[in-house]
Amino acid sequence: MMVKRPVTVPPVPYALRKLGEFAFIDVETTGAKPLTDRVTEIAIIRFHADGSQSRWQSLINPGVAIPAEIQALTGITNAMVRDAPSFFDVSDEVRRMLEGAVFVAHNARFDYGFVKNEFRRSAEAFTADVLCTVRLSRMLYPDAEGHGLDALINRHELHGFDRHRAMGDVEATAAFVSVAADDLGADAVVAAIKSLLKTPSLPAQLPTDALKNIPDSSGVYLFYGVNDLPLYIGKAKHLRERIRAHFSSDHMTPNDIRLSQELTRIEWLPTAGEFSALLLEAQLVKERMPLHNVNLRRRDKLGFYRLGDDATNAPLEWLSAAQISESYADLYGPFSDKASAKKWLTFAAREHQLCDHALGFSKPRSDAEPCFARQVGRCHGACDGTETASQHRARLRAALAHLALPTWPFTGEAVFEERDVANDRSDVLVFDRWCAVSGGARLPFDGDVYRLLKRTMGKTASKFRAAK
Repeated sequence: MMVKRPVTVPPVPYALRKLGEFAFIDVETTGAKPLTDRVTEIAIIRFHADGSQSRWQSLINPGVAIPAEIQALTGITNAMVRDAPSFFDVSDEVRRMLEGAVFVAHNARFDYGFVKNEFRRSAEAFTADVLCTVRLSRMLYPDAEGHGLDALINRHELHGFDRHRAMGDVEATAAFVSVAADDLGADAVVAAIKSLLKTPSLPAQLPTDALKNIPDSSGVYLFYGVNDLPLYIGKAKHLRERIRAHFSSDHMTPNDIRLSQELTRIEWLPTAGEFSALLLEAQLVKERMPLHNVNLRRRDKLGFYRLGDDATNAPLEWLSAAQISESYADLYGPFSDKASAKKWLTFAAREHQLCDHALGFSKPRSDAEPCFARQVGRCHGACDGTETASQHRARLRAALAHLALPTWPFTGEAVFEERDVANDRSDVLVFDRWCAVSGGARLPFDGDVYRLLKRTMGKTASKFRAAK
């Protein structure tokens, strides 16, 4: 007969305590959407550094009706929560149980999202280090089938939990971690948790609370060195997670190590979304020229080819980005500089059998003298009259076609609004003819802004609207 493990949740193994305190939490809700659905029950078991436990649980009045299918799943009815406190009423107790501890839950983003949004409705911010036991199970038992809570209970022979009620699910989650430590060894579990948390090891020159108040949102972060000179600027979809990863011993790159040695201060600028963060990163790198950013630095030599008319002796004209503030017709590029543009054109001339004389690569010594490409059979004869200038120009246009600067799809300025509902933030971005607009003025053409804007507009064109 199979012997079931008891429901009792043992203390967190001693080896795990060096990672800090852990608050195991589960929430029952009216639905699956943290931004619109509400919490109906919360349970928390906090494991303290001395090995003791604190428990707290409460039904929550969600302020809305609980759907019938949710009542059937959890057993929590509208009648049960009618006289229960609201989240606002218990928010101080919830914060006390969670503050300073790792937020641990099964499918943690679900529970974390609900708790974060309930705090937001109470006009309070909440952030925490989050450990998902689904991810932990996958890391510790990669060959196992299924990592849902029922699968863990069956696989590890746990029993007696009141499933789909908050405290029962918390007990099952905490018991899994303890059982895994027994089965695999506490050191293996510690190593997996550290890897998942990207536990940071702060440089000695930074204050101990340097990472404490980093928001859980998109944004840009700035690393400063001696004399407050900028070392590195980066963007992140999740600022807190990304910044901490720079200082995680399990995840540090050689560049992270160099940054850690030079770093004296960290700054962050939240945005409403990843697109806003990408644009802000490109702007700040060019303005502040950080030492360790190379790819996004200002490119003053950026430019385009412009296709001339039939009467133009040189069919292609080179224009720097600063020269295209007004006219955007027949532009091809952008190229990082004139040398790279000429290199591309050299290859294109060979591929499309264009004329060296017509492109300005060589000059005829007499009328109708064939260019070298014509002499070796790689030119259709624009140089000796076999091909007309119009025909050559048409083929040149075809060769350039994939580099054509697209027509701006609006008659004037366009607006893109990015919203972060969870953090109650909105960024309104304005663009005109592939350039950013700031303070009512169109900024100079920027290749990075152009590429970001073109890519984003291609994916989510409906989110752009004409400015009023």
